[in-house]
Amino acid sequence: MPYLIDGHNLIGTGLLPGISLSDEDDEAKLVRLLRRFQPRVKTHITVVFDRGLPGGFSSSLSGGGVEVIFAGATGQTADEVIKARIRRARHPEALRVVTNDGDVQNLARRRGCKVIRAHRFARELLRPLSASSAREDVRLSPEEVEEWLALFQKKKGGK
Repeated sequence: MPYLIDGHNLIGTGLLPGISLSDEDDEAKLVRLLRRFQPRVKTHITVVFDRGLPGGFSSSLSGGGVEVIFAGATGQTADEVIKARIRRARHPEALRVVTNDGDVQNLARRRGCKVIRAHRFARELLRPLSASSAREDVRLSPEEVEEWLALFQKKKGGK
């Protein structure tokens, strides 16, 4: 059951340690948290943010089962992008929509989606892994491998 998440609603809960709407890296921090969560749920996660450059699909942040969309490039809000995706969904009953917006929740319910309030999802996101799921072999995406290689090469080079 794929997730469709309003990213700034989730950050705005104030429940995610070290992630705040006032932080300029809030989106990247949330995406890293979602990437760690994704192997637990074993399904695709799409997170939509209201603003950001360059806008649209973010190839630099997407990966590891998480797709990142910045609504600002389309002239729409995250809510409008999420509603459009709900309307276009072939199997809306298979979607989990994470939002606090009443209009988005109402549309999602009418289309048969499972609606999860951002506060509830934030608690689920932070729940510790069980011992059995912590032992699972988690594979890195090619993008994540490149990110780690770049990080270690910087440290090795003294930068």
